[in-house]
Amino acid sequence: MIVRKNTIKLFVRQQSSKLGAVICAARQAQGLTQAKFAEALHVTIPTIRKLESGDASVSLHTCLAALLILNIEKGILHTEQSERQTLPQIEAKQRASFAKRLQLQGEHARDAENSAWILSLSPQQRVQALINQEKEQSLCGIARP
Repeated sequence: MIVRKNTIKLFVRQQSSKLGAVICAARQAQGLTQAKFAEALHVTIPTIRKLESGDASVSLHTCLAALLILNIEKGILHTEQSERQTLPQIEAKQRASFAKRLQLQGEHARDAENSAWILSLSPQQRVQALINQEKEQSLCGIARP
């Protein structure tokens, strides 16, 4: 499959903007100023502005470090294809349960950071986050709410 150069540029620009918005929302939800965030990342404030605006000139290292510092890397970086489940693979009953839990998570998140993280995810990513949460809870022997 050959992808046109303009298509790639558009895709990268759109995804960079989305990532920047997610990073900005997570930073604000955690009460970090751009100055404090820049200090934690060992970069300048203009670099933070570029990162949050989706400027593709920001290094991959800086982007990944930002995700790690904000503790949102698991929600952004995808799992292996073999570990993912798509919505059609999940039984209707389970989907209804997930929908209710997603709504509760979005409305009654324990803190602003969790709320910002949950709301920044696509519906597919939210479902995947719940699946992963259930796996972790079952491994730790924690009962489902």
